[in-house]
Amino acid sequence: MHGLLTASFLSTAIATLPGPGTVYVSQSINFRAPVRIGDTVEARVTVAEISEKGRVRMTTVCTVAGKVVMDGEALVFPPPRAS
Repeated sequence: MHGLLTASFLSTAIATLPGPGTVYVSQSINFRAPVRIGDTVEARVTVAEISEKGRVRMTTVCTVAGKVVMDGEALVFPPPRAS
């Protein structure tokens, strides 16, 4: 399976974490192992840091059967809070 299809799982997870209106600034990706058709991919996103300017840095990892197949970091601007 193409690696960027696997990376799209991270994008989906990031979009749901802060919520609608999240602005994706950057993503670094390290492909560690192949993903094959039929594999079950688990995507995890963890908030690592929230800067004073409101940027959120997240660690990202995808696993198949407990083995890391992709990891990296993402940087986003979350949507403004409703008043």
